[in-house]
Amino acid sequence: MRITNSQITAMMHNSMNASSAELGKLMQQMATGQRIMLPSDDPIASVRVLRVQREEASLEQYAKNIANVSGSLSTQEANLKSTSDAMLNVRDLLLWAANGSNTSEDLAAMAGELAIIEDTILSFANVRDEEGRYLFSGTLSDTQAISFDAGTQSYSITGNDKHRQAAVANGVLVEENVTALGVFGAGADMLNQLHGLVATLQDPALDASDPAVRQQILDTLNSLDDSHAQVLGAITELGGRQNTLTLLKGSNEEVSLVNQKIEGELSQLDYAGATIDLNNYQLALGATQKTYLKINEMSLFALL
Repeated sequence: MRITNSQITAMMHNSMNASSAELGKLMQQMATGQRIMLPSDDPIASVRVLRVQREEASLEQYAKNIANVSGSLSTQEANLKSTSDAMLNVRDLLLWAANGSNTSEDLAAMAGELAIIEDTILSFANVRDEEGRYLFSGTLSDTQAISFDAGTQSYSITGNDKHRQAAVANGVLVEENVTALGVFGAGADMLNQLHGLVATLQDPALDASDPAVRQQILDTLNSLDDSHAQVLGAITELGGRQNTLTLLKGSNEEVSLVNQKIEGELSQLDYAGATIDLNNYQLALGATQKTYLKINEMSLFALL
């Protein structure tokens, strides 16, 4: 079979174009450090890289969720600790008021302090985050956790007992709040008893020696102790959740490191091997070009 000059030229062009294309692709890989420029370069590895990248995106979201939940839990814990401190101050005052040696004027002075602490406890219960959401209102985050009705002179829980949840790991949800309902009870009894006691002690007609007054103080003290125990339990619960978040954060970071290693092994270029391939492509392209020039110089007239 006779091969024409045009066929030889086409073969040389195709060979040089193929070598130039491979050389260009290799230089682009070396410039970016990526072995896979297109899915067709390694379909199986490309699918695995996509899976790893999807998991990494999920881990990034988990990390953001953990940071947000941890911040919210810290704010709640700080407010509950302040609530605990305020309750202990109330307890000291109630024990002092119950000792039976106080005058009506002494009890009225104590009532003034108790009223201030009462307002402070309410402010802690109705704390909001940086987005203006009430932290202790359950899922009713746009509603105060505890409201005071001036008409009836009573407190009521206006939030609910539901918990907000956030995904912090694959298949793991963490509750991001405690509720005023769980801490103060459905009737907010402690606050109502404290408010009633303050009104009693501030009454100008108060008889400091009246046994009913002392009994009211003791009843308020018992209710306070019950609520304080709930507050301490909530603080412990929040601390446990923080520990869980810390463990999950560490676990997620370890998984992320493994994913990064796998992705690197699958997609990153082996520069040592690429350098060898680059030399080979350059030699092949140079040899093809020289061969093409030699063939073009060949002529029957040169033999005459």
